[in-house]
Amino acid sequence: MAAAALAGVVGRLLSGAVAASYELDVSGRSHWLRRLLPAKAGVSVTGRIALSGDPSSGDAKSDKTLVLVAHHDAAHNGIVWHRRTVALNRMLSERTGETMPTHLPALMAMAANILPMRSIRVSAQFFLGVVALAAIQSMRSYTTPGASDNATGVAAALEVADRLRSRHLPDMEVVLVFPGGEEVGNTGMRAWAHRYAKQFDPARTLVVGLDSLGSGGHLVVARREGLSGRMDPHDVQFASRVATSAGITLKTVSFPNVCDTTIARNKGLRAISLLSYESGWIRNLHLSTDTIENVRWNTVRDAVNLTERLALAWADRCPDE
Repeated sequence: MAAAALAGVVGRLLSGAVAASYELDVSGRSHWLRRLLPAKAGVSVTGRIALSGDPSSGDAKSDKTLVLVAHHDAAHNGIVWHRRTVALNRMLSERTGETMPTHLPALMAMAANILPMRSIRVSAQFFLGVVALAAIQSMRSYTTPGASDNATGVAAALEVADRLRSRHLPDMEVVLVFPGGEEVGNTGMRAWAHRYAKQFDPARTLVVGLDSLGSGGHLVVARREGLSGRMDPHDVQFASRVATSAGITLKTVSFPNVCDTTIARNKGLRAISLLSYESGWIRNLHLSTDTIENVRWNTVRDAVNLTERLALAWADRCPDE
């Protein structure tokens, strides 16, 4: 808003830079501005299932790696997540599988300040003021219980890991990542990826994100997260083929928010983003009703079974497929 208030070409150019910076921030590509602001330390948890044999011998080297990701933090509530606020996006999702990225209206308002017409810039600044108030209201709201989003994801990842451990897969290493800060810009996953992603061969590593699995409808796989977090079509098709062979309903959608899988994709890793929908939307998303009593376990079970099958299929897959 301050950039838009500047007169002339300078103000419009600065507004364009702010809009670009906002998209880079939301998409997880660059958080340069956040580094200038006060922040608190977060907590993420990671672990590995060692290969069969004696790792100390030096002979144990994985041919494939599976990374299971499930954030452990819960979101703030707020008017932006009220059922009436998301009703239009939910209807669009239910009918077409497409959604408007959550941050797109604000991004368009920022971009509108590039235009020379004063009336448009004034309207855009007013809208940004409303968005800012809604954001403040959300940040000051209570933290949701977080049962579906994302205790179910954490539980599913642990169950899959336990199943894979009992199988003693000799040529695949399993890495568990439970990032914090997903609900505030994927900060935990960004920190993990910055430190560890370069250790993994992109051709031999598959990241599976498990998020918000407690809806009562069916599983979905995201082909896009946010505005520009696009998954590799080959990985989406891989998930769809495995689900079909397992008799599990899996629909392909565009998801309005950026999940931790986008951060993995930004680092060049192959990634599959699994979520659950009910009538085109995640059940009780960021609401006070996201409690354990309202979890629908059919999609949690499907997610566990599908992820296990994805892991086994990935272990048998040629790297160039």
